[in-house]
Amino acid sequence: MIVRSYLTKYSLRRFIETGTYWGDTLDYVSKSEAHCTSIELSQDLYEAAGRRFGRHKNVTLIQGDSGKELPKLIAEIKEPTLFWLDGHYSSGITASTEAHTPVSIELNAILNHPVKRHVILIDDVSCFSGENDYPHLDELLRAVRTD
Repeated sequence: MIVRSYLTKYSLRRFIETGTYWGDTLDYVSKSEAHCTSIELSQDLYEAAGRRFGRHKNVTLIQGDSGKELPKLIAEIKEPTLFWLDGHYSSGITASTEAHTPVSIELNAILNHPVKRHVILIDDVSCFSGENDYPHLDELLRAVRTD
């Protein structure tokens, strides 16, 4: 509910998430009128999302590494977008590349985008300790404040 409330609060018509997982956040947000895009690394989770959202006209699914896919996707964006960054390895059925999380790459792509009114929400802030490819929280806040 909180994620979707940002669409209304900031009058946004586009939602992009990294890390579909089972698709519960995507399901809730897709009930709005926003165009929703979700990037999932795991082939199995991507296929499950395809079965769940195949009939949703406002949902686009992308299978791949969000550290590579998000910069390509964002290059086409011309309007402020709500980003939900949650693409990271968390054991079990989730997938991983060499990095546990592409969040630094994702943030860099968003912060360097010409549109400056994006809204960025990031899950798992407790992981931002400077370990396992996560930036330290202080680093992250410094980057956001300067851009």
